[in-house]
Amino acid sequence: MKDPYSIIQMPWITEKTLDARRVSDGDDRRQQNSNRLEFIVRRESTKPQIKAAVESLLDVKVAKVNTKITRTGKHASVRLAEGYDAEEAALKLGAF
Repeated sequence: MKDPYSIIQMPWITEKTLDARRVSDGDDRRQQNSNRLEFIVRRESTKPQIKAAVESLLDVKVAKVNTKITRTGKHASVRLAEGYDAEEAALKLGAF
């Protein structure tokens, strides 16, 4: 595997991504987006490379990776597997 830092450039922190980290208890719309972290990644990186990099850096299991390309770069939205907490993982990064 490549160096995880060559895949992940930086965490992407916005109000929306802060809400997505929290697991909601209710029946609201954010439930499907809960337990997620977002990153800016290298444009050439693939979903399996992003998954491996996040698992390596944060010592977690990743359930799913979604990507989109925007003006600010390639964004990866990473949903952690059940039993892992995005809030704790973000603290490991020192991002929050």
